[in-house]
Amino acid sequence: MNYDFQWYRITRNLEPMFEGLLVTYEVTVLAMAIALILGLILALMRLSNSRWLSGIAQVYIELGRAMPLYVFLLWIYFGLAFALNIVFQPMEAGVLALGLLTAAYMAEIYRSGILAVDRGQFEAARALGLTPASIYRDVVLPQAFRIILPSAGNQFVGAFKGATIVAVIGVADLMYFAREASLEFFKPFEFYTSAGVLLIASTIAFSGLVAVMERRMRGGETG
Repeated sequence: MNYDFQWYRITRNLEPMFEGLLVTYEVTVLAMAIALILGLILALMRLSNSRWLSGIAQVYIELGRAMPLYVFLLWIYFGLAFALNIVFQPMEAGVLALGLLTAAYMAEIYRSGILAVDRGQFEAARALGLTPASIYRDVVLPQAFRIILPSAGNQFVGAFKGATIVAVIGVADLMYFAREASLEFFKPFEFYTSAGVLLIASTIAFSGLVAVMERRMRGGETG
């Protein structure tokens, strides 16, 4: 049986497809905001002299990196609602699940960036009488942020690809629309192919921006 390609269905539904893509972007950006803040807290805990704080951060990081996003997403959206009566809207659950797991990866990125800062910077700052908070805020973190920027950009690309899974709990993103449209028009090849093209194009664009940042970073260091 020959398949009847109907690509005109895509051109007639471009607006809702791009609206769905914007939702995917929104999930990614909000999740990364959580990951950037929580990841820094976890990294500082991991590097602290307190065994308790360091241990808690290490457990979180190991669990976060081992946990599949799909399982964690369903646990937050369905599991917490049934077991503890903690109910999240689909968008909230998607952002929270992606943000909490991405924070585990960002914590290690932050930690590697902080450890890459010359230890002499710490000693010089202490010699000037700066407090530990000032040392990190004014001396260490600005240098660490410069070091981790390319890796953080790559993590953003990874988070974007992970964000496509939120459709399974009803977030009206691009993949949600592709699924609903393919069921309505019985044209899964056209809609899923188009969704894939948009996602791949976005990933390539984000990766290109990361590559540009890396080149500028290398240029700044050599200059």
